[in-house]
Amino acid sequence: MNSPSEVKIIVHSRKSTPSEIKRLLTYSAKATLAQLPLFTFRKMTRNRKSGVINIALVGPKTIQHLNSHYRNKSKPTDVLSFSRMEMVILPFPTNNDLGDVLICWNIAKKQARKYDTPLKEELARLTVHGVLHLFGYDHERSPSDEKKMFQLQDKILKKLAASKKSTL
Repeated sequence: MNSPSEVKIIVHSRKSTPSEIKRLLTYSAKATLAQLPLFTFRKMTRNRKSGVINIALVGPKTIQHLNSHYRNKSKPTDVLSFSRMEMVILPFPTNNDLGDVLICWNIAKKQARKYDTPLKEELARLTVHGVLHLFGYDHERSPSDEKKMFQLQDKILKKLAASKKSTL
């Protein structure tokens, strides 16, 4: 892929999830891709012709199970990312799956109340955070990596909030 705009975003959720929430998740993911350094994007996608990112809204039991299984943390979390781009030695998946971002709906609602922020803003923040993880950003690796990731995340969120297209 030459451009982040060539990535397809697929949102998986309950049928009852409002379409505006699905659009928000898609828009937030696209905005994140648009702000990635092109070098990082091309390096991670290995110049594939196309790619797909899946975003799913899940419940606390699902996210706790995955957090326990993959991170050895037996508690629910707000967002998990599973990148298919990080294994440089293995061939790229044939279906061009770049990765998955799983957001816990219940925790997003609790955090929005706790921080006195609109739920849409919290969902946008979690989407941006998850997509950055897909592309190799990791705030738990080192203090400098944390600073780098959160500076980019804040920049993206400010652009989202300022954008007239944004549904925040």
